[in-house]
Amino acid sequence: MLSLLVVVWGTTFPIEKIMLETISPFSLNLFRFLIADAVMLIIFFPSIRRDFLSVWKAGMLLGISMGAGFVFQTWGLVYTTPAKSGFITSMYVVFASILSFIFEKTRVNTHTIIALIIATFGIYMTELSGRVFEMNFGDFLTFLCAIAFAFQVLLMTIFTKKYEGKEITLTFYQFLVITVVNLPFYAFSNHNDMWNLSDLIFILYMAIIASVVGIIIQAKYQKRIGTVPSSFIYAGEPVMATVFSVLILKSTFSQTEIIGFVMITFAAIWVQIFNLSNSRKKL
Repeated sequence: MLSLLVVVWGTTFPIEKIMLETISPFSLNLFRFLIADAVMLIIFFPSIRRDFLSVWKAGMLLGISMGAGFVFQTWGLVYTTPAKSGFITSMYVVFASILSFIFEKTRVNTHTIIALIIATFGIYMTELSGRVFEMNFGDFLTFLCAIAFAFQVLLMTIFTKKYEGKEITLTFYQFLVITVVNLPFYAFSNHNDMWNLSDLIFILYMAIIASVVGIIIQAKYQKRIGTVPSSFIYAGEPVMATVFSVLILKSTFSQTEIIGFVMITFAAIWVQIFNLSNSRKKL
């Protein structure tokens, strides 16, 4: 389910790039999650009403971390490419593992360390193609997005374990906070939005499929395998972003960048193989 989720999330990078040609980043985020809020209230109102007060602190923290991630990611996409955005975002694989070690006291084995090193070099190869480190404004914003998403991944594992059966309300809180966070940005930024039919279809897809369905899947299944293995599955998101950028936007990539793609994919598979092997040994 998490691998399927990664494919869906990968499609949002080129879609957002297309939409940002006619719509401001804060308009995109505001209406995406406003629609997601409305859909969840319509479908899950009894569950949300039952658990709303009992999980508000956890929901707020999840929402703040996720909201910051989306603000920085969407804003950064204005100044960088979808593929670069996807691969800089994938740095949260490294950050989430470090945060898990600090806060969850996760034992980091040799295989995970090797995979982290491979993934880091893979990100370097794709982002910089072997060049000296240089970062434009969009890349910097996306780097902040990666840190925010790393916290969201960590908190998702912690809180969904603590509040078993209340994943729906935790998901609703995240969307609610993101909507509120984007309101001042939307109100005080210059935006001359020109919506068209394709934009409406895209915003519904991102709100319902990528957000509502996607985050519920994350909330229900991430806790079953843990923060670190999950973050490596999510490393496949930029690979999918690259694939869909090629298919939709006709993007092209150098041989060095492709090697980096392969390294990140290999690191994700490496971790999953040894995670599965250790799980079988425990059984």
